[in-house]
Amino acid sequence: MGMYAQMSIDLIASYLGMLQTGVITAATHHTLSRTKLIHQLKHSGARVLITDCTDDLQGLIDEAGLERVLLTAPAQIAVPRAIQLADAIAAHNDRTDVIVRPLADDPERPTSIFYTSGSTSNPKGVLVNHRIMSAACRQVTAYLQNTPDDRILSYSTLASDYGVYNVMMPLYAGATSVIESRPAGSAEDVLAVVERESVTAMHVFPPVFFLLANTGPHWQARVPGLRYISSSGQPLHTRHIQRIRQALPRVQIFSNYGLTECKRVSYLRPEEIDQRPMSVGKPLPGVSVHLVDEQGRIINQPGQVGELLVASDYLMLEYWNMPEANASAFIHDAFGHSRLYRTGDLFRQDVEGYLYYVARKDDVFSRNIWNVNPREIEQCLAMHPAVAEVLVVPVADEWAGHVPRAYIVLDVDHGQTSGQTLIEHCKKHLDWHMVPTQCVFLKALPKTESGKFTAKGLI
Repeated sequence: MGMYAQMSIDLIASYLGMLQTGVITAATHHTLSRTKLIHQLKHSGARVLITDCTDDLQGLIDEAGLERVLLTAPAQIAVPRAIQLADAIAAHNDRTDVIVRPLADDPERPTSIFYTSGSTSNPKGVLVNHRIMSAACRQVTAYLQNTPDDRILSYSTLASDYGVYNVMMPLYAGATSVIESRPAGSAEDVLAVVERESVTAMHVFPPVFFLLANTGPHWQARVPGLRYISSSGQPLHTRHIQRIRQALPRVQIFSNYGLTECKRVSYLRPEEIDQRPMSVGKPLPGVSVHLVDEQGRIINQPGQVGELLVASDYLMLEYWNMPEANASAFIHDAFGHSRLYRTGDLFRQDVEGYLYYVARKDDVFSRNIWNVNPREIEQCLAMHPAVAEVLVVPVADEWAGHVPRAYIVLDVDHGQTSGQTLIEHCKKHLDWHMVPTQCVFLKALPKTESGKFTAKGLI
C-alpha cells in the first residue's frame, strides 16, 4: 500500500488500520516529484495508493501499475480505479467475509517499508515488522518515561520512520501525539504550539532545536508543563544546548542517535548533557555496538575513530528488493553476533563508554593528503556567537582536490559579521587544512523533506 499525501487524521487512521489488517505500507513524502513517486511505487510493488493528489490520476495509475487509488480529500473525479477513501471504508465495513488479524497474532509479519533519504531517485527501502516496531516503541518510551499524561509534539509526516514512530510511540504509551503540519519558522512558532496544546514533550530534529536556541529566559514561565526535548538525526551544537538550558532550565534535553535501519541505538541521559554535550550517550538495553577500523578489526582504544557496527532486537529485516545492498550492509557471525549492521557512521568512544559521532564515512574528504571532517568544522563555527546554523561541504579545487566551503545563517541578534572574521575564528581552533576557504551567507539552510539540514542544492 503506497501513501502519498499531506499529514491528516485520515492518513494516520489509514496507517493504523493497515497495521491491523496485515498490509505492508510504503510511504513517499508528499513533496517528492512524480518521477520519484512512481519509482518508489514500482520498487515497493504497491498495488494501491492512498493520496490527496488528483493531477492526472489515470496516468499515474497506468504508469505505476496500480490497481486502485484511494483519495483522502473530496474531489470531483471520473477515473475508473480511483475512489474516495470514505467510500472504500464504508464498503469494507459492509463486508462480512473480512478477517482482521490483530498485529500481536503474527509479530514477524512485515508492516512497513521506510525509504531513506537518497541523493538520487533510488533511495533504499528499509523493511520492518510488528516485532521490530513494538520493541523500538517499548525501549524508547521506557527511557523517556512517557506516561498517558504526556502530550508529545512533533513536526512529522508518515513518509519516514521518524514520523511514523512520533505517532506510534505516544500511542504506545497511552499518551497524546500532537502533530504540527506547518513548518516552524521561529522559536515563537514552536512555543506557541507548546502553549496552545499544553505540550509536555517534544520529539524534533536539530533544525527545530536550533530555533529554540533563540528563546529568552522568560519563556520557561510560558511553558511550565514542558518536561523534555528529544532530538536526533544530526549532531547538536554545544552553544545551542547551553542557550536552551539557560532559557528553559527545567526542561530535560535528550540527545539521541539512531538510523532508519535501527530506530534508536543510543541516548545521553539529560543529567549528562552539561558535562558531555557532544556525546550521544551509551547504547540502549538490548543494543550492542562495536567500532572497527578500515580492516574490520575491533577498536578498543578510547578516542580512536572507527565505523560503528550495530546489533539489536529492532534492527531492520532487510533492504527491500535490494540484494546487493543487503550483502554489503550486514556482517554475519562476527564478534559474538549472528548479524551486525554496518552503519557507515564514524564514531569514537571515551574511557567510560560514551559514544561521540564524528562523521559519515562518505562525508570525509581529502584536501591535498589531509582528511577533512565537515562536521568538526561545523562544530567550530557554531561556537561563534554570530552563527545560528551552518553546513560545510566540499567543493572541487584544481590544486587541493577539494576544499571546505561553509554555508552560514547568521544570528539575527548578533549583527553583521564578515566571512573573513569567521575564517579567522576557525584558524584559531582548527588545523590549517580544516579551515574553510569561503563562507557563504544564506537566509536559511535547505532541509530534506523530513526536516533535516541538507547540502543538496548548495553546490
